[in-house]
Amino acid sequence: MNPFNPTELCGLPSADELHNALLEGENSDARERIALLFDQDTFVETGAYAKRGFSDFFATENSNELEGVITGYGAIDGKLVFAFVEDASRMGGMIDERHAAKIANLYALALKNGAPVIGVFNANGTDIFAGTAGLAAYGRILATVSAASGRIPQIALIAGKCIGLSAAIASLFDFAVKEDGASFYVSSPDLIKKGELSDKILAFHGDKGPSAGFIRALVSFLPSNANVGTIANPPTDKLERMLGNVDFGGDGQAIVASIADNGIFCSVASDFAPEAVTAFTTIAGVKCGVVASSASVNEGRITANSARKISRFVNFCDAFSLPIVTLVDSMGLIMDVDNEKAFFAPEIARLASAYASAACPKVTVLLDHAIGASFALLGSKALGADIVYALETAEICALPADAGVAFAWDRYITLEKTREELVEEWKKTVSSAAYAASSGEIDDVISTSELRARVCSALLMLCCKGIGPDDGRRILPL
Repeated sequence: MNPFNPTELCGLPSADELHNALLEGENSDARERIALLFDQDTFVETGAYAKRGFSDFFATENSNELEGVITGYGAIDGKLVFAFVEDASRMGGMIDERHAAKIANLYALALKNGAPVIGVFNANGTDIFAGTAGLAAYGRILATVSAASGRIPQIALIAGKCIGLSAAIASLFDFAVKEDGASFYVSSPDLIKKGELSDKILAFHGDKGPSAGFIRALVSFLPSNANVGTIANPPTDKLERMLGNVDFGGDGQAIVASIADNGIFCSVASDFAPEAVTAFTTIAGVKCGVVASSASVNEGRITANSARKISRFVNFCDAFSLPIVTLVDSMGLIMDVDNEKAFFAPEIARLASAYASAACPKVTVLLDHAIGASFALLGSKALGADIVYALETAEICALPADAGVAFAWDRYITLEKTREELVEEWKKTVSSAAYAASSGEIDDVISTSELRARVCSALLMLCCKGIGPDDGRRILPL
């Protein structure tokens, strides 16, 4: 040891040692994910030389180790995006005060610039020797993420271990993506004898490459922040494009593709509650969110899970001024024990509240069926929809035709008038789209062929909704 070198005397790493530590991590999994997420050579690191203070370690040989999280910014399809990436090759990705400080500093920059944040989770928890300081680091990250909620989009990528309070932090993000083989839970599945329940909120899960690809696609459809307002770009598809007499076969994904510009959209949480599709797309050049029933799954009936899925999606769209297009093909609520155990009534209430409180543009189309509660809950005029259309073949009523006949017209069944004939008569009268529209709750009855053209027209008309001296919403000009 050189007694005249204060850095060496105090046990501090030299600049060369810190630089070498950076170079050693160039081929880590964390760096690979950064390369997959960002446009080539655009990622710029912040706080690159931050490290755990050597005095915090019992073993001084760890004093040169860099902090277990990489922070920085770059471009995704040319759009500014910030990211923090927990690096298991540094300190096992352990969370401590400086870990939290780096993330907080990153968020400060993201909020100042109005840009999304991607958080990549892969940490082994906190250092038990850090005591309350380590626990406070979790609290600081929780507070940081909470403060940014509704102001900038936040996407979590579960790339390794994300357990305990880390799982809570990731769950605060707007969307959670999980790589195959990663761990995402508060209580170990081995302990509770069940699968990872946190998987129920996933926007996507898959291998490393597809997960990064999904995030890149998702970012392209999202506004950078809540102050951007409704985004209307020049349309890349014909506004008047007719669909013909297409049969969607109850496939919600096919319905979304039919009205999306060039059939391009990004479906979110497609494996969770598949009876409802939630997706981001552009229609007539307007970035928007779409909710579509999949009648091929449980007749499109609303479950506790689908109600939760839709309400979260609607709340996000409203926070970021994304118009909501709702395509209804549902036979109402599902009635079973499992859904009642899942707190069905509160989830339905949250769904209604999400639509009712949303101030963004809302367009609803009733497709083949809108029976019972589905008519009221899924973007009805009563819950604040701006425009509601119904297909001319739609069945809209409190009860499906066969149940309605059994309840109200059973006494009219004779040798000359069969039940089947009465059911057809019910569909043509009581549950017809025209009769439903006569109440004023439906603006127009349209054909399947003109579905996209009508939605395009409504969205372009509603682009200016809410623009006024007392409203903060803005629109990017065509």
